[in-house]
Amino acid sequence: MPQEIVITCQKFEIINNGKVYPYFLGALDSRELQKISAAPSFRPDTDNFRIASEVLDPPTEHWQRPINDLKVQKIAARFDVPGEIMPNPVLLAVNPKKRIQVTQDSNAAGHLTGLWSIRIQLPESELQTEKPLWIIDGQHRVMGMAQTTLSNSPLPFVLLYSDADAYIAGDLARIFAQVTTEATPLDVIHQAWMQFVFHLGEYAEGTADWRAMSTTAKLCSVQKYGDNTNPFYSKIRFNPLLPPEDINPGGFSFDANYLKDLLKDKYFKLQGGQFSLSEDELAREVALSVVALKQMVKKDVNRSAFFGEGASEQKYFRDGFLSGVCSYLLSNGAPRDWVEVLHKLNFQNTEWEVGNWVQTTGGSAGTISKKIAFKCFEEIFRSGELPENVIDICSYLQGTGSFLDIEYKLVDEDENIIPRSGHHLEPFELATGLPRFVKSIPKNARHIKITSPSINIGQITVHLKDKPFDSDYHYTAFKRGRTFSKPELKAFKDKINLEVKVEFYGAMTFVKNITLNVTD
Repeated sequence: MPQEIVITCQKFEIINNGKVYPYFLGALDSRELQKISAAPSFRPDTDNFRIASEVLDPPTEHWQRPINDLKVQKIAARFDVPGEIMPNPVLLAVNPKKRIQVTQDSNAAGHLTGLWSIRIQLPESELQTEKPLWIIDGQHRVMGMAQTTLSNSPLPFVLLYSDADAYIAGDLARIFAQVTTEATPLDVIHQAWMQFVFHLGEYAEGTADWRAMSTTAKLCSVQKYGDNTNPFYSKIRFNPLLPPEDINPGGFSFDANYLKDLLKDKYFKLQGGQFSLSEDELAREVALSVVALKQMVKKDVNRSAFFGEGASEQKYFRDGFLSGVCSYLLSNGAPRDWVEVLHKLNFQNTEWEVGNWVQTTGGSAGTISKKIAFKCFEEIFRSGELPENVIDICSYLQGTGSFLDIEYKLVDEDENIIPRSGHHLEPFELATGLPRFVKSIPKNARHIKITSPSINIGQITVHLKDKPFDSDYHYTAFKRGRTFSKPELKAFKDKINLEVKVEFYGAMTFVKNITLNVTD
């Protein structure tokens, strides 16, 4: 006959919306408590797809973090000294698969008292994982205090139990998510999917965050789409204790929270037009787009920007590609075949080994590179074609097709701009063409405006060659339109000499010169 532990407790009730939630307050030696309780946690080596699958079907057994041995040791060391006590209670609940016996105590005269006896059967084996109680909060305290030798004070606890099954497994997991993710932060990945499951914070059902996490979990848990193996199956990091994992042949390593944010920002926050995909449909299209990309990138795969090893992989190519896929879907709906889409964008002939021209994507250059990559990938996917005179996305990122638009307007004797006198010079190419741009403009063409509609460029700086630090002649002034006075032009000998510096993806920079000759 199995042995049992009997604990004397006080009983209290919470009544919410007419429903009764009983709980018990008591205390028990931590060594005894360890025999009858365990945390419903996932293992350090639990596969990502298993967690993702449970995320989609609210988890009942594997929603808590694994034990941290170092934390247990620190608790044991701290409290195994004279004078140290642990008054902080742990939060327990009865394992939904188990039963306990609860009876109200009577005194010698047979009258009911305010105390209750809880009888809990000990597991038949110390190695048995299915224990009668779940530790909702405080597993490290239980294990740490159980290792002390000097401290033997009872460990206080709150036990959630209802013989009317007021607490179902999902309720207990949600309570854990509330008391843990909003008080003692979990790893950001664990915190994200726990809040998703129980609709906490920004994860109210149907929000962009919720839909994006649902898509991410589906993308991680589906093995095949039609005849195609899903490259993301079990590769997206839902278990924060597992190392990041690349897809085959490499690259596209995501954790669940990062990919969720990407899909939220680039698809679900922008959704609402003619084409609207469900979470399942978006997951399918993302997977199939990467399957098609693998078919397109065949040359020097291990050194390619998408699938390369180490420094060869370009994070912003990867993210830009998925952003472009989302842009295509928002504008055009799901394609018949992603291979056709990529073929039209000349992916098959693109030189994807970019180490010979990308200098760095770290620091401020990384911020600029990310912005450029997202804009360029989104534009070509949205339109379904490359810009005029651009042979592929890599040349586009290097600045092909970028230019400055230089406009002058005539000014009268009173410095007023003459209406409808604007004239645009030929485009001033930034990444190609001659290093010096020399043009003549009329004597009274003293209002100069310089802008660039190009999306494949980063920061532009413009300054007067003779006064590089004078902000009156910087790009900001020319973007608004800069009117030169007659004395100014006379001082410059009727020549406006400007130096232009522009930055492209990967910290590539070009410096060019503009000379505007003001002549009769």
